[in-house]
Amino acid sequence: MNRSLTAGIVTTLAALILVGCSSAPSDEDKKYAALVTVADQDDFGGINGDTLADTLSGEGPALCKQLDSSFADAVAYAKLGYSTKETTALISAAVVVYCPDQKSKLPAG
Repeated sequence: MNRSLTAGIVTTLAALILVGCSSAPSDEDKKYAALVTVADQDDFGGINGDTLADTLSGEGPALCKQLDSSFADAVAYAKLGYSTKETTALISAAVVVYCPDQKSKLPAG
């Protein structure tokens, strides 16, 4: 009986930990994902919004941090995992959502 009780407690605690660790994407992350999708419908359009927001979580702020140095640094960072078109969408959306003060670092056009 003790073994069953212990297993039940462990199962309950594991479920509570999983529920506590998994959270929905923030409103900022959702906005970021939506703007990325608009900017690059071909590559991101087929991905569910919450899934994309969760996947890209942290990407926008990381790109803003790179923009602190230069636009070239942000591009180089993004191109480690994304195409040129995806990189443009990710950086543009990051500036709108996470670091509008970096807008002047984006190239004109």
